Amino acid sequence: VLYRHMQAKGVLLTDGSEKDKKGKGGTKTLMNTIMQLRKICNHPYMFQHIEESFSEHLGFTGGIVQGLDLYRASGKFELLDRILPKLRATNHKVLLFCQMTSLMTIMEDYFAYRGFKYL
Repeated sequence: VLYRHMQAKGVLLTDGSEKDKKGKGGTKTLMNTIMQLRKICNHPYMFQHIEESFSEHLGFTGGIVQGLDLYRASGKFELLDRILPKLRATNHKVLLFCQMTSLMTIMEDYFAYRGFKYL
């Protein structure tokens, strides 16, 4: 949805917290659009208002999505969920790199849900 809106309008919808000098918000400049697309590709819950809306839709309290819906929202996390249990079963160790700390927070929630130990 966000990607289609960006294609049509040339800007991404946001929660309005970004204000320009005139006090207007709600859009991202083109310079920041690539970063926003990187976030979408990693996990849609990197946009907090998306996670809050989805958790409200599912009936969760606190605006946080947990469990199955945490990894089913992202193709990368679904693939990770297929690979990690197989590696765990064969006692392999895994090293994951992240460039965004907010994604690491989502990964911590996923690891806790699946019972994976992490540092």
